[in-house]
Amino acid sequence: MTGRLSPAVLALLILASAVYPAYAEKPHSGAILPGGNSKDPVNIAAAKLDYFDKEQKLVYTGNVVARQGESKLETGTLVIYLTPKNALAPAGVPSSSSQIRRMETAGPVTIVSKDQIGTGDSGVYEKSENKVYLVGNVTLTQGPNVTKGDKLTYDLDTKQAAVTGRVRSMFLPSGGTGDAKEPRPARPDGAPKPDRAAKSS
Repeated sequence: MTGRLSPAVLALLILASAVYPAYAEKPHSGAILPGGNSKDPVNIAAAKLDYFDKEQKLVYTGNVVARQGESKLETGTLVIYLTPKNALAPAGVPSSSSQIRRMETAGPVTIVSKDQIGTGDSGVYEKSENKVYLVGNVTLTQGPNVTKGDKLTYDLDTKQAAVTGRVRSMFLPSGGTGDAKEPRPARPDGAPKPDRAAKSS
């Protein structure tokens, strides 16, 4: 059941949960989106937010867009689990100890980070592992190069992405267009031309 809060407290809670830096016991990487900057706050826009006080859970629905620095996540539903609250600020806003410990997205999900675009059916951010996962019909695009698979794992510490499960890749050679037909090779010098008369006889 959705926790009941006064409009003023709920407005403060939404602002705090969407904007405060939810980062990290790991000071070297507080990003929660691939390519995100650990110093940047997480900003979330959605059609609706349901807050579940007992579970310390926030459920955003309807054209959800989450941004951190230059990175962006788009999805239909975003569920954020906060760390258990030790104490509440006087106005009912989660204290600075309340941090994002897990995020779940129901798709389709699109994550854009600089020149990389990852898509999948669903996604998970796991703070304990400091990794982001995309699962189901995964596509990772970087420029003209495309890799598809069943699962994408992005390590926020090493900034390495790995696609697993029946992987298919397409790489465009340098200077290629991807859709232009390759020219036929030139005939070697001195090679005889086909005798059309002989073919017709």
